Amino acid sequence: MNALYRQLYEKLRSDIEEHRIAVGDRLPPEAELVETHQVSTITIKRALDLLRTDGFIVRRPRLGTFVISDVQTAGFAEQPAGGARPLIGFVITNFDDTFGTKIIGGAMDEAQDRAALVINRTLGDQSAEDRVIRALVDSGAKAIILEPSSSEFVPPVVLELITRSFPLVIIDRLLDGVPVSTVASDNVAGARQATEHLIKLGHRRIGLITSAGPVSTLDERRQGFLLANATASVDHDERNEFRGVESTRPFSSTPIEDDLDALTEFVAARRDLTGFVVSEFNIALMLREACRRLDLEIPRHRSVVCFDHPDLFFDRAAFRFTHVRQDQDALGRRCVEQALAQLDDPGAIGKHTLPTTLVPGDSTRKLRTRKPA
Repeated sequence: MNALYRQLYEKLRSDIEEHRIAVGDRLPPEAELVETHQVSTITIKRALDLLRTDGFIVRRPRLGTFVISDVQTAGFAEQPAGGARPLIGFVITNFDDTFGTKIIGGAMDEAQDRAALVINRTLGDQSAEDRVIRALVDSGAKAIILEPSSSEFVPPVVLELITRSFPLVIIDRLLDGVPVSTVASDNVAGARQATEHLIKLGHRRIGLITSAGPVSTLDERRQGFLLANATASVDHDERNEFRGVESTRPFSSTPIEDDLDALTEFVAARRDLTGFVVSEFNIALMLREACRRLDLEIPRHRSVVCFDHPDLFFDRAAFRFTHVRQDQDALGRRCVEQALAQLDDPGAIGKHTLPTTLVPGDSTRKLRTRKPA
């Protein structure tokens, strides 16, 4: 007999697939589920984790857990065109409270009463990307929103859809030479903002730390970083860049400890660096730990600016990094808007670049006129 959490997972999944719980509905709080199903909290958590992994639900901070997909999408293709909402597939590499969850929330809000949104994640697996998109199209999807796992490799199904003028929107990536709609943040400007903030605080030896992912987002952030240094006539040495963090990439098997060791070695070897621009929040957390291992405090000894940051609404004592905030809600909304526009006019290819905002936090301070620790 299946374990309790598996039984509960299968019951909730059945309720979702049979539409007893509808897409867009909020699930009851965990305490209520415990009472209703007479199981432990850990059983509830494990069942919900399975539902989340399989793409049925998503947790939205302060709001609760929502159903985002019923998986059974074939029926949409058979509905009469006059009154049916078009089915839009949303394929994302991964998502969490730092980046992705709010994009999904914005897309869901924009799709309300206008489209049926089915969300899948690929965890960076390119073959899964191709399979998921084909399955969505076969199931009746009329448009696809895609966050590709790579800017260097275009899935074959994407090229096929483009030749058919199928409504397709690429989010958070640029695909050079491919005639397709895109929605992305202004990553060049965001990285320039981050670097200029450190320069204004007196920092002239600034490092760049990113993951090793083959995506245009990272290249654009490096461009903005270099541009800010050049504009301010600040010399830059490529040895001040660490672009090899692996553990934060979707589907990575690299232990976090390996990246922590590498970051610690990098910071120790570049003790002249007083500030860092970091491509994402989780890498900033690792950098903070690497500095701690070297008895360096942020921001007392080193200043850090990263991209994105979880809200942490209820943790008033939490350490907050100075960060570049992307308008993730608008990214999700604009993707759905663009997909719907192409349903009306397949030739309406749009390129949308959304501004970013620099949010001051606890991780930066004015550089004192003394040698770095």
